[in-house]
Amino acid sequence: MTDSKFEIPAKFNTEIYRILNDVENIIYFKWNIAEDKMEFTAPVEQSDYDLPQFVNNASTALFGGNFVHPDDGEKFEKFLDEMFWLQETRNDSKYFSNKVRLRGKGDRGYLWAEFRLLIYFDDNGPVTGFGCICNINVKQLWQMELLHSAEHDVLTGFLNKVATQRNIEKYLSKLQSADLPPAFVIIDADGFKAINDSFGHLFGDGVLADMGMAIRSVFRQKDIVGRIGGDEFVVLFVDMPSQDVLEKRCAELLKILNRNYENNNVSLPFSVSIGIALYPEHGTTYKDLFKRADRALYASKSQGKNRYSIYHMGLIGMKFEVDSARDPQRAEEIRQKAFEDNMLEFVLNLIYETQNADMTVSLCLGMLGKQFNLDRVAVTKFNKNSNQYVVTHEWLSPNGFSHGSKENIEKYGDYTNAYCSIVDSNYHPTPYGVMSVCENTYAHYSQYAEIFSTLKIGSFVYLQISHGNDIVGSVSFETSNSAHIFSQDEFAKLNIFSVLLGNVLFNRQNDNVSEKISMHLQNILDHMQEFIYVVDKDTYEPIYFNNTIRQTLMNSTNEQTCYKRFHGLDAPCKGCPIEKLSKSGNEYIDVVLNNYWGVETPARAYNIRWDDDMDNYLALIIQSSF
Repeated sequence: MTDSKFEIPAKFNTEIYRILNDVENIIYFKWNIAEDKMEFTAPVEQSDYDLPQFVNNASTALFGGNFVHPDDGEKFEKFLDEMFWLQETRNDSKYFSNKVRLRGKGDRGYLWAEFRLLIYFDDNGPVTGFGCICNINVKQLWQMELLHSAEHDVLTGFLNKVATQRNIEKYLSKLQSADLPPAFVIIDADGFKAINDSFGHLFGDGVLADMGMAIRSVFRQKDIVGRIGGDEFVVLFVDMPSQDVLEKRCAELLKILNRNYENNNVSLPFSVSIGIALYPEHGTTYKDLFKRADRALYASKSQGKNRYSIYHMGLIGMKFEVDSARDPQRAEEIRQKAFEDNMLEFVLNLIYETQNADMTVSLCLGMLGKQFNLDRVAVTKFNKNSNQYVVTHEWLSPNGFSHGSKENIEKYGDYTNAYCSIVDSNYHPTPYGVMSVCENTYAHYSQYAEIFSTLKIGSFVYLQISHGNDIVGSVSFETSNSAHIFSQDEFAKLNIFSVLLGNVLFNRQNDNVSEKISMHLQNILDHMQEFIYVVDKDTYEPIYFNNTIRQTLMNSTNEQTCYKRFHGLDAPCKGCPIEKLSKSGNEYIDVVLNNYWGVETPARAYNIRWDDDMDNYLALIIQSSF
C-alpha cells in the first residue's frame, strides 16, 4: 500500500473552519465604528456578493451605494439607527442581526444575506463591531415560496380568503386622511353552477381561471385581488382616482365576461355581477365594507345580473336573503354554497329554522348529490320490529334509480334484497366509521351484473349511522352506469352527516329542538377530529370543549380562560376572533391562531346560541388538529 501524505485531522483546526466557512459562503468582517471603516478578513472576490475588500463610510455606503436592495434600504437604515442610538453600559456588548438583499456579482441581481454583528460599547457609544455575512438566498427564497403557496389560490394565483382579508385589513389600518380612498369590490359569477354541472369540473376550473385573468387585466397590479369562494372574488381598488374610473373598469369587466360557453353542441350563458362599497362612506373596516358590498351585489343579482351596483342607504331595508319566489336559481346557488362551505353550521341552522327533521334530511341529500355529482343519495333506518333496513329518505338525479318507491320494491324486491346482502357483507371499520365501499360494481361483482345493471348501480359507499352503541341506519352514495373513485372529502362529509343523523335528525321526532339541541350538539362535536370549544365572549371562559381536546391536553391547567387553559398564554391569542364576532348574528370568520404548541394553526369562529335561555351569543371555535 502506498503511504498517504494526506493527514486526517483528529479534531477541529483552523483549516477545517476555513473550509466549512467557504462551503457556507460566510464572509467575516471587522467594523471600526469610530472611523466608520469596514474591513473584510477574507477575499470577498470568492463570495457571491459584489462587495469591496474595504468599505469607507460604511454606515451610509452600504445602503446608499446600491450594495443593499433599494426596497431593503429603509429596514437596513433602521438596523443601523438602533445600533448607534442604543444606550449601553460601560464595556458592554450587544448582538444584532438583520436580513437584507445584497448586490450579487455579474447579472445575478440581489441575493438574500443575513448580517450578524457583535458590537462593543464604551461610555461614548459603539466602538468596534465583529460580524459575518451569511448567504441565505436559497433558504429565504424557499421560505418565501412556501409563504406564497400558503397564501395564494392555486387555480388563479390570487390571494386566498384568509390572506385577502389580512392584506386588506393591513392596508386599511395604514390609510392616512390625505390618501386617496379605496373601493371594495365583490365579483360573483352568474351561471357558473350550470356550466360546471353540464361540462364538468375541469371545464369549470378553466372558466374560473379565465375569469381570474379578466379581473387581473382590468384592475391594476397594486390593487389587492383575492378569491374568497368558489366563484367569488374580491378586489380592493386602492388609491381610487375617481368613482368614474372605478365604474368604467367594472363596466369593462362586465363586457369581457358576458359570453356563452359551448361544449358538445351545448351552449350556456355566463356573466358576472358586481357589488361595490366605498371607503369611508360605507365603512372603514373589512367587515363593514364586505357587508355593504355584498348587499350591493345582491341588488345586482336581483335586478337581472350582469351589472354592477354601488351600495346606498336605500339597500338597508332590502331583505338580504334572496327571495326564492323571485329568483329561485340564485336561492339554490346560495344554499348550495353555504352547505358546501360548512355543512355542520348549515344543518344546525336549518333545524332551527324549520324544526322539521324530514325536510332537513331531504334538502341535505340533494345538496350532497349535487356537490359530488352522484345519482342517488339515500338514508335507511333500522326497524327493530322487522329487523330490516327501510329507505326513509332518497334523492335521485335524472339517472338515479329509486330503491324506496313502492312500485320498484314490488317489481325488483329480490334484486334489492340481494344488493343489500352484498352491502352488508362488505362492511368494515375505516377512519370515517364502519363503511361498505365498492367503486366499480361491474368489475368487482361481475357475477351480479344483472342486478347492478337493473338497479343502475356503478359504485356505492354505505356508512352505518350509530347513536351511542346502537346502529340506527345507514347513509349511502351511489353512481349509476360508471365507476366512481370516492374522495376523502366525500368520506368526510358522509361521516359528519351520519353523526348528524344519529345524534340530531333521527332523534328529533319526539324532542323539542330548542330544549335538546345543546346535548345533541355536544355529541356531534365530540365526534369531530378538530379541537373544538365554546367560549363565553365576555369572560373568555370555556363553556364546553370536545373529546379531542380532552385527550390531547390531559395535563392542561384548570385556569378559567380559554387562552390560558388551551394555549398556555397570559393574554388572548394573537388573532383571537372573539372580539371580531358581533354580539349576535350567524356570521363566521377565518383566523390563524398561535396555539399551545407554538405553531400557527388555521381556525374558524362562529356565533352560536348554546341555550335559548341565554341572552348573549357564544363563540364556537374550530381549530385544526395535527
